[in-house]
Amino acid sequence: MPEALPMILSLLIGAAGWYYLFYSRAAQRLVVIEAQRANDRRVRLRRANGAAMIVLAVLLYLGSRAIDPQQRPRAFVVTWLAAFVSLLVIVALGLADVRLTLSLRKSARRDRDA
Repeated sequence: MPEALPMILSLLIGAAGWYYLFYSRAAQRLVVIEAQRANDRRVRLRRANGAAMIVLAVLLYLGSRAIDPQQRPRAFVVTWLAAFVSLLVIVALGLADVRLTLSLRKSARRDRDA
């Protein structure tokens, strides 16, 4: 079972990224309460995040199952560094989405109080 764990994790991350990239419409529904420009930015951020999640899933699979660290140590290290960078990109895109949400919440409060 432990050797199957990286494959399961890769599959789950890839499925989540695929959903974010192609099927998630939650950000587009915010256009009724959010400015069009900010909404377009949010949609692009979420799609980019989905693509980064798919890349991360592939890199996790390659780093844990496909590349032997004994035979190809350089490729192994590069793969895991790329996975780490991909994870940082996912976190940064998520934080940018949170920032957009906070500004949306702030403007909604301002509108409510006015």
